Amino acid sequence: MDKIAIIGVGSTDFGDLYDKAIDEIAVGALFEAIKSSGVEKEKIKSLFIGNMGSEIFVKQEHLGNMVTTLADLPAPSFKIEAAGASGAVAMRTACHSIQSGHMDIVGVIGVEKMTEFTKQSETQGALATGLDAMWESNMGGTLASGFAMMAKAHMREYNTTREQIAQVAVKNHQNARKNPKSQFKINVRVESILNSKLIADPLRLFDMTAACDGGSALILASAEVAESYDSDPVYIHTSKFGYAPMQMHRRESLTTLNGTKFAAERAYEKVGITAKDIDLAEVHDIFTIAEILAIESLGLVPVGEGGKATEDGVTALDGSIPVNTSGGLKGRGAPLGATGVSQAIEMYEQFNNLAGERQLKDIEWGLTHSMGGTGGTSVVTIYGR
Repeated sequence: MDKIAIIGVGSTDFGDLYDKAIDEIAVGALFEAIKSSGVEKEKIKSLFIGNMGSEIFVKQEHLGNMVTTLADLPAPSFKIEAAGASGAVAMRTACHSIQSGHMDIVGVIGVEKMTEFTKQSETQGALATGLDAMWESNMGGTLASGFAMMAKAHMREYNTTREQIAQVAVKNHQNARKNPKSQFKINVRVESILNSKLIADPLRLFDMTAACDGGSALILASAEVAESYDSDPVYIHTSKFGYAPMQMHRRESLTTLNGTKFAAERAYEKVGITAKDIDLAEVHDIFTIAEILAIESLGLVPVGEGGKATEDGVTALDGSIPVNTSGGLKGRGAPLGATGVSQAIEMYEQFNNLAGERQLKDIEWGLTHSMGGTGGTSVVTIYGR
């Protein structure tokens, strides 16, 4: 994969955007990205929109045309759906469109409008559409119950403690306080997490992300064209796709995200690095246990030691491998279609010294990890100069 430049980024706030329709959220992020890039709107050849549930949440399909109409952008545009990995798959598809030689500047939007439902049960039901209907969701399975089974397996096999799992939320909320666009700007304590409402044993309310609205956007360009807009752009060096069976009962392990592991190994090989070369990572922490599983499956920490590494501060802002400096899905917010794109924005800001209080020093390689469902789809992307 030839490297693709990120030359502009934009994002709405993440949270309860009750006064904005889904197309307004998408276009708001897009226009901010266009302004950031300095690209004339007419030079954008196509839009790739990552979205999981516009039909479910707001009864709107044909989202691509809806967004380009409001943006007054006469360019081909279409929606890409891969559950929680929708934004990352849209970004990957956009990169391939440039590599094909047919386009040189494209836009990527990740967007979700999730707060139309008033009952938690409605939201959980909508999220369960990322699971297998016949064998999981129609039998009462939810995202929470799936990740709860993973958590119990990890606790049993590696002696991971509930306190270690809860520490993921503590860390990510601390980081989110430093992110002006995050949904939650609060500190939480381990005790608060362990005493919150039980959702699916052993996971509790504060172990999971909240329903959220938001949009994020990128302007991507070929390396040759990017030089006209940015003399030293941040590049996507590779983006790899990983697969695991959708149904959890068909997986080899509940403690390893095999699709993530597959994608990561091929991404490292393509760029010519190892996991030890990664300086920061944004991972799909839709539940606290998901971050622990992710950092192990990505090779960032040894298998079975994700809980201990989190507890010991290895993944904190001042740790040896900072994870979810943005606040992650847990703290920054998780409008599902936008999550993969917002992860890329965190990379752009970190590499360009725009991350404020979250800013890291001397970074060379960054990684983002996005998942659909309970890990059936995984996308691992590597960034650098």
